[in-house]
Amino acid sequence: MLFEDSMTHLLTQTELSTIHNKEFFFIKASATDKIKQLLAESREEIKNIIEKENILFPKEVDTQTGKIFRGENYLGLPYLILDYPKHFSKESVFAFRTMFWWGNFFSTTLHVQGKALEEYRKSLSKGERGVNRLRKKKIYICVNNNPWQYHYKKDNYLLIDKLTDAELKKIFLEKEFIKLSRKISIKTYKHIGEFAKESFLFFLPHTSFNRI
Repeated sequence: MLFEDSMTHLLTQTELSTIHNKEFFFIKASATDKIKQLLAESREEIKNIIEKENILFPKEVDTQTGKIFRGENYLGLPYLILDYPKHFSKESVFAFRTMFWWGNFFSTTLHVQGKALEEYRKSLSKGERGVNRLRKKKIYICVNNNPWQYHYKKDNYLLIDKLTDAELKKIFLEKEFIKLSRKISIKTYKHIGEFAKESFLFFLPHTSFNRI
């Protein structure tokens, strides 16, 4: 029995080779720093468009600094996140999140909940074509009951273009939170700033959102 238990700790050749590879961690650190800089540049792109279009938000929404942070374990893999603009409270959530998920993609996500969602629904209804203005832009909408998941499996996100008008409007009217999202491949990293700015403008109903 003791022998059998010890066998479970034997390393595979791939595992043995990997734990000998010190260089990986230096490369990871260097790449992480560069991605962090890309997110900082994305923040400036969004900040510029907020100022240029004179988009106003409630005073509690941070439109000045935002926050960049990193983690090591979203579904087993590292990630970096920029939240800008942002506001998180028990009563209201308004956050535009730009995310790098190691080995997967860059994504942009608008998360509105609580008081912010009430205002978003009002603002969206003023748009020229309502929720249908979001079509044909490769935008996904969250169908999960958990607002803190960011993978693109069908139990979390569905492409808006795959939903009928009735299905889409039902989500917007009845869910306790709304999350809209887009993604691009890691190899297009040079364009993440432009992609984030484009997504930000797509997700907002119009430039007078929250002009209260």
